[in-house]
Amino acid sequence: MPAWTRRDIKENGTTIGRIHYAQIDQPRYRSMKEKANIARQNRFGQRQRTYPGVGGGVKKVYVSAKLRTRPTGAPRDNLAGIGVVNPSYVPANVHKAHLASDRFGGPSNAQNLVNEKSRINLSAHKRIENRIARLIKDVTAPGDTNANRTRGGMIVRETYSPGGRPTGRTYMVSVKDHTTNTRSYHKLEFKPI
Repeated sequence: MPAWTRRDIKENGTTIGRIHYAQIDQPRYRSMKEKANIARQNRFGQRQRTYPGVGGGVKKVYVSAKLRTRPTGAPRDNLAGIGVVNPSYVPANVHKAHLASDRFGGPSNAQNLVNEKSRINLSAHKRIENRIARLIKDVTAPGDTNANRTRGGMIVRETYSPGGRPTGRTYMVSVKDHTTNTRSYHKLEFKPI
């Protein structure tokens, strides 16, 4: 597995954010799960808070999801026409980004999609997804390709400015080793600069 614990994300030579990785313990994962306070339905749940006042935009979103692995070559959902958590934020080169990645079974619905700068989505969050995929692969037995098998769990928290701009995303991940029936716990963060 790559050894990075911190990575700068650049756009046109300028650092636009940083990602961090750390292995954590079960109590820290459970603490985030308790803060999220979400009951999952069909392997997914979401809760959000808004800024006070009439028409206050989203302030913080938590999502909780079971981890699965999408089969290689499986089609991706068309996201056109699906709403997002933070519709007031529309930067140049906007992408709809999943909070709980569709790569790991996250749904393509308005509770799990946010507007994000394309560079951040395709670089920062993609690197984080690649790390999670590697963590899952490292404990998956050869030949275990069942796409419906739960590989662990994920809690994601994202915060926003009053205008809907994402100001940071934290992933807390539990990865299950079905061979040894043990779990490892991981924290990955992205913070824009």
